[in-house]
Amino acid sequence: MNTSQSYLGANWISIHAENNDDRIFELAQKNNISLNLARLLSNRKIKKISNFINSKLKDNISLTDISQLSQIDDVLGFFENVKKEKKVSIFSDYDVDGACAAAICQKFLKQYDIDVKVYIPNRLNEGYGLNQNACESLLEHSSNIIVLDCGSNNYKEQELIANRKGKLLIIDHHECENFYHDIILINPKTPIDKSSLNDLCATALTFLVLFYVVQKEVFEKKDILQYLDLVAMATICDLVPLTSLNRTFVKQGLKLINSENPNKGIQTLINQSKIKQKITEYHLGYILGPRINAGGRMGESLLGFHLLSSENIHQALQYAQIIESHNQNRQKLQTSIVQSIDINESNDANINFFYDATWHIGIVGIIAGRLMRINQKPTFVMTFNNDVIVGSGRSMGEKNIGLLMMNAVEKGILIKGGGHHKACGFTLKQENLNQFKEYLLSETFDLVIENNKYYESVLDINVINDHLLNDLDVLSPYGQLNPEPVFKLEKVKINILQIFKEKHAKLKFSDNLDFSCEGMFFDINAQELKSYLSSKVDFDCYFKVKKDTYSSNTIIHLEDIH
Repeated sequence: MNTSQSYLGANWISIHAENNDDRIFELAQKNNISLNLARLLSNRKIKKISNFINSKLKDNISLTDISQLSQIDDVLGFFENVKKEKKVSIFSDYDVDGACAAAICQKFLKQYDIDVKVYIPNRLNEGYGLNQNACESLLEHSSNIIVLDCGSNNYKEQELIANRKGKLLIIDHHECENFYHDIILINPKTPIDKSSLNDLCATALTFLVLFYVVQKEVFEKKDILQYLDLVAMATICDLVPLTSLNRTFVKQGLKLINSENPNKGIQTLINQSKIKQKITEYHLGYILGPRINAGGRMGESLLGFHLLSSENIHQALQYAQIIESHNQNRQKLQTSIVQSIDINESNDANINFFYDATWHIGIVGIIAGRLMRINQKPTFVMTFNNDVIVGSGRSMGEKNIGLLMMNAVEKGILIKGGGHHKACGFTLKQENLNQFKEYLLSETFDLVIENNKYYESVLDINVINDHLLNDLDVLSPYGQLNPEPVFKLEKVKINILQIFKEKHAKLKFSDNLDFSCEGMFFDINAQELKSYLSSKVDFDCYFKVKKDTYSSNTIIHLEDIH
């Protein structure tokens, strides 16, 4: 095996080159924090350290901030009408963000005896966004219609509702250049919006809109902070940047989830998933979120919403059990499809582009994400459904693939498409497939794909302890723009203690001062690892620091070795 590069073929780069040791010392003293934590905060260019650490809602959002949203004051009249007529229809997307937004909206409005109808489209038959049949169903229940986490680019459906004397409020965060004039659109990504809230997911925007409505006394004041657990869930699962406000949403929402009175749907899902430890952003993003998504992916789009809006623990348990079954089926399909794809077909291109008419439409987005993480290339995965090709795209963000889709619609290549920097969805005619591929190749021909990874600082083995774990807890929650720190050990000896299932290794790391620690290396080829370790005596290690759930010891989770 080639040992001139790292075990996983990555280029590891330090991100603390600009840090001055005197400045780090000053930062630590001024804020009464450790040198390690000061360095981590400096790496992230955090200016208001107290705000960052405490993450209080009042320090990171105000009515003035919310009032900068375009058309926000039109929302007051909309909800005055809802309060008067006691009826509203809600249309929402079928992913976690959509389900959470719909659950918050429904739970909030039901407190005021408002009759709420929730419509979430069937992912397999209706696809993404508003459609004419859905509009008819929504209008049949009420002329007051709220659309969440989609709808910005559904110009024809916006016009249809307005022409039918419907009052339409859309709360969305997807790229949008143009919309029908006679509606209310709360979307920080429209050209007319002057707010600084364009990093929020739809659930967070929904929360702020309802908060604003309550503060303006359209409704009698009630506890709206009880919904922060759902805001946290959506914020993590929608992969938005964990900037000051989003960080606050997640930090406060996790407190609620770990309290004695969490959302009943979330609690039953935690129990169903057999999670015994304190819930973190990891559990939201990698265990609970995929389960909430599973219902929509497998054809039961309302399941996630029903679970998260349930006030009955027994009913919530039934929903959680059905969701678990769907999730297991989704995992089997996903594994089968990934194994059938030869990623090497993309070696000569800057994109991954795969189409198979037999693939399940509900999981093409997951497949795209999995393939993108293998070689860091923008990835587009498609299948055939209802006489058209339907697909999803994922990228690292080096190209705004949501805008690429919108441009492709304007060029007539796609029937419809949209999204944001890192994720998109699209529909096209089968005869346009090759043209679509050529379009993507031309738009990405100058893209430089580098497997660069970053570490925070070099550590000695003797500082990998509970004090470091405490610092990392202060720095959490982790996500976009606040990644979980990766550290480096230099010139350590590595001994294999145990191999599990030929793909996980328990290792011991020792330095020349006789300090040592243990750790795990997951999802590796055992024979390749043994061969790599036999090539020399000392290695550099790149790793995250964890608390071992079995022994409570501080251990490392290896990311790579060189």
